[in-house]
Amino acid sequence: MKVNKVIYGNIYTVDKKKPKAAALAISDGKFVYVGDEEGVKEYIDKDTEEIRYDKGIILPGFGEGHGHIAPGGTEALFFVHLNPMGTLEEHLAAIKEFIKDHPELDVIQGSGFIPTPDMGPNGPTADLLNGLTDKPIVLADIGHHSYWVNHAAMDRLGIDKNTPDISDGIITRDDQGNPTGYFREGAMDLLKELTVFSVEQYKEGFLHYQEEYLAHGETLILEPIINWDTTDNAALACHELDMEGKLKMHVYAAYQVFQAEGHDTMAEIEHAAELRKKTRGRMFELSNIKIQIDGTMPGTPSTAYMKQPYTDPWSVEHQHHGQLRFDMETLIKIYKKSHELGFTVHAHAIGDGALCMALDAIEKALEQTGSHDYRDAITHLQVVDRADIPRMAKLNVIASTDPHWFDMEPDYFEMMVAVLGEERAENQLPMKAFFDAGVTVTSASDYPVTNPAYPLTGIQKGVIRQLPGRPDTLHNAGERVTIEQMIEATTINEAYQMLCDDRLGSITIGKEADLVVLGDDITKCDSEHIQDSPVLGTMVGGEWVYTCK
Repeated sequence: MKVNKVIYGNIYTVDKKKPKAAALAISDGKFVYVGDEEGVKEYIDKDTEEIRYDKGIILPGFGEGHGHIAPGGTEALFFVHLNPMGTLEEHLAAIKEFIKDHPELDVIQGSGFIPTPDMGPNGPTADLLNGLTDKPIVLADIGHHSYWVNHAAMDRLGIDKNTPDISDGIITRDDQGNPTGYFREGAMDLLKELTVFSVEQYKEGFLHYQEEYLAHGETLILEPIINWDTTDNAALACHELDMEGKLKMHVYAAYQVFQAEGHDTMAEIEHAAELRKKTRGRMFELSNIKIQIDGTMPGTPSTAYMKQPYTDPWSVEHQHHGQLRFDMETLIKIYKKSHELGFTVHAHAIGDGALCMALDAIEKALEQTGSHDYRDAITHLQVVDRADIPRMAKLNVIASTDPHWFDMEPDYFEMMVAVLGEERAENQLPMKAFFDAGVTVTSASDYPVTNPAYPLTGIQKGVIRQLPGRPDTLHNAGERVTIEQMIEATTINEAYQMLCDDRLGSITIGKEADLVVLGDDITKCDSEHIQDSPVLGTMVGGEWVYTCK
């Protein structure tokens, strides 16, 4: 057999049967040889392209286990960016400038704000946005768990003191019951009508993201809420790009379902199954059902669901554990229905109470359906009861971790101590414990919550858990993992999570030829410089989709 390409170099295959190689051969978009230089000679003829890399390392293409490219790409193009801004004045100045520069927009959208003390004790209000524009303003916080909106946004949608509360969210109100303009968790759904992007806008956003992240070696991603704006537009955009041959990354997607008022959870899962049929292609597949079991932290109050109450004074007084967005009966039905329709379930659980609840639901669902290779994943895992980690391994539940979050600024850590107490705060965001227990671990960024969210940065943070040269940002040092474990989490384990490890995730004969070439050998360089390794080239299906100029 003669081949299209032969590549020589320091090849780290992430294939346990043949972990290292010096040469590989590619034909028709797949690896047909992986081994030494002598053995590859028989694959070469006068038309074979031969490429040699004398330095660095060649790895499988990088994966992203949880990255919101649907809102992220469009946000990059069509939003005012509010991170990092430390004062209300800075926020308002940025919004004002954006409005001036974009008179064509009917709705002013933004993201990245963090409630600052000068916004008031109960979070930002619509009154703070008075005088900026008569158009609706909808601003997502940095974690995308709340909206800050102006009076025009509420007026257009008829939101007022008579608007009923949402069972899985918080409408912040004044003493007279009027919404103040701060909508949290499920209450954000009241504003979604103003946040819709067209199929064409989503296509533009995806291509923007793709160009940047292919240049950083990323070839595989899970988009965890393809219906972020409650429409099918993002899924249709990915499908169209796939059919047009413009989608160069492998994109798997999750369709989020809800239990709150106005939602029929089982009907939403069935709709996702129909949408999967309409949009499945070579590079895009709707493969997961997404559930958000709890909220986030810190906050006023925090909404991530904890086994034990939070430790801030208000939470102690009210024995506040956080907020659940599903009950157990509905969770069990979601897992059962999703599995019956061939979906994996991707669950958001930041608090240890939410994690425990997810595992309980999976156990009960499997009692009804029987065991199967579903590969359900739980993501974020910020506070974890160590007793639940062996349960994850037993149930083959994947830990979709967020290494980009592993370092911690001292001021932020003190905020977490205030709401969690010293012990829970110190033990946040485990990773090594999952590996040690035999749990499959993947790496995620939660882009655009982390932005930029380059794979090499995630790998580095998993290894050192601090910012370079900043020992004061070191967090939970006992959970540091090895570079080899981080490479595994970012390649073959990502493919395993997305049920495509039979064709992606390692440099193995018969698999699709996805790879990244780095200018430095990250398995040997100083761990504080892993993220500095230049990406020389990214290949998908045997074709270069990025080369360093």
